[in-house]
Amino acid sequence: MSDNQIFAHRGASGSHVENTMSAFKAAVRKGADGIELDVQQSSDGELFVIHDENLQRLTGAHQQIDQLTAKELQRMKVGRSGSRWMYGHSIPLLFDVVSFCSAHRMALNIELKQTVYRQREVIQRILQYVEGLDNVHLSSFDYETMQLVREEEEAMETALLVKKKTVDWADLPSYDVDALHFHKRLWREPYQSALAASGKTLRMYGVTGKESFLLSCPEVTGWITDYPKRLRRKFG
Repeated sequence: MSDNQIFAHRGASGSHVENTMSAFKAAVRKGADGIELDVQQSSDGELFVIHDENLQRLTGAHQQIDQLTAKELQRMKVGRSGSRWMYGHSIPLLFDVVSFCSAHRMALNIELKQTVYRQREVIQRILQYVEGLDNVHLSSFDYETMQLVREEEEAMETALLVKKKTVDWADLPSYDVDALHFHKRLWREPYQSALAASGKTLRMYGVTGKESFLLSCPEVTGWITDYPKRLRRKFG
């Protein structure tokens, strides 16, 4: 993997509705190297690209995604209220987005969310979807889910998302994952030194392209941003 690989967070979500085909297409246009997306599961086991378990924020419907069927979810629209051009998008199927990334040779960061945690059969299906892609990794806040990925496909890159209170910062090397993903707020002591000494691939999220430190942290080789065009200009 090359240094300074830019992942569009939920697509180019700074300018487009997150986790929609519109946002993913914009990520390609804006020079992203890859796409970061989130996966949730419907009540009948279909895999959708959407961040929240509850659909209130994105659709206005106070319902849980795992209590709705695939047909019901495909009829729903996501967007932002008060913005006509940012309303009325469908919730993509994971299979369709993987196919899009393959066609455009985009790297892919698939974050496994709550409704797919610790579900071996779902992980097996996702691994089948991405078989043959050159540059893909699975990520999650849930360490046990990452271990299931390891058991199913040892060669698949795994990335653990970390927060202040979710890991043992004194022993990061002990976590059996390939990469650590962390918010830019953790790029300070004592967390910065622990991350740098972990021996893992490091990817930082929450970056906007305006941070002063972007060109002075060679330990970080991946950037997850809502604004891929800014990062592309920064790194060239």
